[in-house]
Amino acid sequence: MLGRTREEALRPTAAIAAFLVTVLMLTACGDDPGVAGGNGVVVATVGPTETPTAPSGSATTPNNGTAELHGFVFPVASACLPRGDQFMPNAARDYRNGIHEGIDFYGADSCTAVARGTPVVAVKAGRVVRADRDYRDMTRAELDFYLANPNTEEALDKFRGRQVWIDHGGGVLSRYAHLEGIATGLAQGTQVSQGQVIAYVGESGTPESLTAPGSEYHLHFELRVGDSYLGRSLAAAEVRRLYETLFSP
Repeated sequence: MLGRTREEALRPTAAIAAFLVTVLMLTACGDDPGVAGGNGVVVATVGPTETPTAPSGSATTPNNGTAELHGFVFPVASACLPRGDQFMPNAARDYRNGIHEGIDFYGADSCTAVARGTPVVAVKAGRVVRADRDYRDMTRAELDFYLANPNTEEALDKFRGRQVWIDHGGGVLSRYAHLEGIATGLAQGTQVSQGQVIAYVGESGTPESLTAPGSEYHLHFELRVGDSYLGRSLAAAEVRRLYETLFSP
């Protein structure tokens, strides 16, 4: 997420540990596709969510037998999982305590065009709990400060740039980062439907947005389950299997 040149040099890590996967409870919501919106930061605390229950016919993990998440759509239309594991969760990084927590969708490795202004859609229905409409780009002095202290929560948030977060219920939340803009009418509390346009691809929060503008357009996407991210501590092959299931019917 800090830069394509840096990421291409990185390699995925593979730790062996079980990760409990919870199941999605859909939140009913309406349609209101938007167009490019403002800059900004509006943050909400995620409220209580329902206890998830297993949907009929869902896949199960070999480790604990609980139902896996599935039925999500890709956050960029016609996208696929990146071929390179360096763009997947658990890939090695020199920030975030050494671990990547999401998927980076670049145009060169995601089966579809991903460029400045490419629409980003909600992977599942839910309620917006963060929409950075008043986002302000980092200054060079701020960038240098956060690069010197890259693993603090503040630095990690700054490096995600402009963001939208959606609460899907059942302890499941999706994050969309590095956004160029946010869809008109989208704000904290907005109910969104699956596939609804919520934002647009950018490079906000990346060091390259200051040092090499125009070179880092991509979407960083995270699926948070409880207090962590989907696939934490699993080997690369197992992480890929989980996300293939996530984006399957």
